Amino acid sequence: MAAVAPCAYYGHGQGCGCQMHHMQAFNAFGQGMQMPMPGSPPQDLSYRLRRLLLELKPLEEKQWEAQQLVQQMPMEQVGPCVKAILDQPVPLRWMQVLTIQMLGELLRLHPAVVTSKFTQANVSWLFPENGDVDAAAAFLRNLLWAKEASGQSTASEASKLARLLMKRTQQKDLCKVPSCSARAWLAQIWKDVPSTRPNRDVLISCNVRWVADPYESLEGKAPCLEILREVLQKGGSSEMEIFLISLIFQEVCREPMQHSPDLQQLLWFLPGPPSPSTLRALLKGLSEDGGYLMSLWACLCHWSPQGPSMAAPAWNHPGPPLYALLRAMLVAFAQLPDSKRLCRSALVSLAALGTSNSKIASQVPALLLMLYREGPVLPSEVWMPLVPLLGYLSEYSPQAAELSGRLQALASGGFYASAPQMPPPMAQMAQMGAFNTAPVPNHQYYQSQMGYGGQAQAWPQNQAMPMQGSMQMQGSMQPLATGTQFMTLPPDRSKAVTNKPPSVGLQNTNNTCYMNSFVQALFMTDAFIWRIYNFSLKLKENASKMDKEDYEFGKKVVELLQRQFAKMALTKHKHTDIWDILQAFPADYRSGEQQDVTETIRFVFDKLGGSDQLLLKEVFAGQLQEKIQCKVCGNVKVREETFTDLVVPVPTEKEAKASGSVPTAQKLLDERLKYEDMDDDDNLVFCEVCQKNTRATKWSEITSPPAHLCLCLNRFTFNMEKMDFTKEKTPVKIDESLFIGGYEYELYHTIIHTGKDASSGHYYAMGKRSEPTNSGDTGFYTMDDSQIKPAEVSLLAGNPPEKLLDDNAYVLFLRCKQAPPTPELRVPLPLLDYVKEEDKKQ
Repeated sequence: MAAVAPCAYYGHGQGCGCQMHHMQAFNAFGQGMQMPMPGSPPQDLSYRLRRLLLELKPLEEKQWEAQQLVQQMPMEQVGPCVKAILDQPVPLRWMQVLTIQMLGELLRLHPAVVTSKFTQANVSWLFPENGDVDAAAAFLRNLLWAKEASGQSTASEASKLARLLMKRTQQKDLCKVPSCSARAWLAQIWKDVPSTRPNRDVLISCNVRWVADPYESLEGKAPCLEILREVLQKGGSSEMEIFLISLIFQEVCREPMQHSPDLQQLLWFLPGPPSPSTLRALLKGLSEDGGYLMSLWACLCHWSPQGPSMAAPAWNHPGPPLYALLRAMLVAFAQLPDSKRLCRSALVSLAALGTSNSKIASQVPALLLMLYREGPVLPSEVWMPLVPLLGYLSEYSPQAAELSGRLQALASGGFYASAPQMPPPMAQMAQMGAFNTAPVPNHQYYQSQMGYGGQAQAWPQNQAMPMQGSMQMQGSMQPLATGTQFMTLPPDRSKAVTNKPPSVGLQNTNNTCYMNSFVQALFMTDAFIWRIYNFSLKLKENASKMDKEDYEFGKKVVELLQRQFAKMALTKHKHTDIWDILQAFPADYRSGEQQDVTETIRFVFDKLGGSDQLLLKEVFAGQLQEKIQCKVCGNVKVREETFTDLVVPVPTEKEAKASGSVPTAQKLLDERLKYEDMDDDDNLVFCEVCQKNTRATKWSEITSPPAHLCLCLNRFTFNMEKMDFTKEKTPVKIDESLFIGGYEYELYHTIIHTGKDASSGHYYAMGKRSEPTNSGDTGFYTMDDSQIKPAEVSLLAGNPPEKLLDDNAYVLFLRCKQAPPTPELRVPLPLLDYVKEEDKKQ
């Protein structure tokens, strides 16, 4: 039976008091209530309770009397009373309020009886048109919770509410139901009573869509976020990352102009920063049309970073996860086809946002600087279009000024003049207040969903879509660090020595030019010679006989290098020698045969303990990850390694001519790390998940860059026809600056091989000190055995004169400009006497 419409005087659930309305209600609601006959037994309490609904009394008085009757009702009358109430026609709103309160009290006192009488057919009765949705939904939630606790099924009632919600809103898809109190209560019921939830796909789709709803407040989305966190965390971390980010991208692409920035709350569920490999796999399908990628990027850049909601766990990483997502996206862009255009478009659009009136405009410079420092290695032509925009932003942003200065220096081939010490960009943005970690609710469009008296609308109304102009759309590489603090030698047992530009040569003793050029490289590395005087080699635990032999030899190498560097720093002569080192080394090093300098570097580094010992760990060691991803299942196999030198192949002259450009050191490094498809049937890789050989992709990531980079240009390859090594004399432009992510490296030493082939030739070096000297001399010098003279740096420009075509850069030494400065060098006093004695011998 249809509900009786209230009269014009009806108001606030108190009843109107009009006689006509009362009689209509009595005739409609009183059906089924038999009046007691004269002489019959006294009325039972359930009859009195039902009769109370029709009496002309204030609502508060009725509520008090109803509570008293319910509490006094005998158990045998509870069942008939509940059934009689539920069998009545759909009540008026003022009757519904009292009826639900009666049922709620009965549920509290007699849960087993009420849950057995309530069926899915009563759900529609509980939610009449223009009824009190909040009261009805709260009762239904408590009822279903009681049913679940007693082991009864709850799915039918929750399903009925969902269907009723779609019917009332005229939607065929539950996901598309607009914001309203009924929808919010359905999500709350799903959260509190897990047995009411639909299947996983429907549950996730609905909750993600409702989180993306711009008309719902963040408080109203809390149950949805809690459900998603619970469901997503049941899977593995890698599966959750892929699924969660794909859901965000799907919602943003579905409604680019009509989605809520609250979607970023899902990112707080991730255990760490998103992986670029995950992003690349998701974005690769969109890469055929760059417009889709740029639309997605623009939407995410417009989001203002939010702190976590109450449902999110703690994020133990610097910066908001939104910025970590943008960084990973830019890394993925750099590994997609047409990467330069994609990255350039993304960065320019972000910089342009900084010049707008957007609420996040002030955060853009810090975000750009973070992407420059910690993002992918990008060529200069990608960054240069940002310079005019950064010039405008520099007027109010020190981050924009710093980035502009770095880019202009990069364009001119020089170095950025100042490198101020500052916290990592992610942490810096947090200190600037770029995002707020407090769970502050988002009130976007909150006014549009508020009804009379500030209460949210029970069922959705015809809402006007917000104007586009007013719509607020919205790896990882570890920071460079040293493992220990600098520990200066005591002043009473050492002497301060001022580092000077290259001035002391090394005599060539029977073809030892390869060793001379390497020793000069170590001596030019201020951090290395400072630390070697504070270093003691440590023996491995459970050392084998070979380990002990290496330990004894390593201690000898440390002592010899300490003496050698003292001679080079303090001698009064223009040159000295490395005779003592050669006598301690294996016979091959003093046989008169030319040795490969890269093999010598690795031999010495190994005897110094490699990356396991602090000396090399803090000066030359970095970490690299080699990754292979199966194209079938997406599983990523990771192999980590610590390196003290990095080898990059040099293309043949034929390959360089075909490319139309002179290869640079930066390009060779990028090629070493690049994303590469392994589609050849001969290169199939065994996948541990698929348990078969599959096609794959591979790439490398430097996850922890070294303080000093030793970069070997592999010019010697084995020729199978000649059964001998051949030399690639391809000219390579040696950049004064090289970038690994956001870290800038400055060239300070180059070992050069001159000769027509691999079996002959000569080594010499060109360089300067790794850090500025008191004299201010920053010029490069040629260190050719015992001769020291100003260098002809045109050799490093990639276009050498004909007489120098056989002189090729072979090993590069670069220092990270963000590394801490090295303290003043102090040499132990006993070595001063040693140097004096050695000088007398010359």
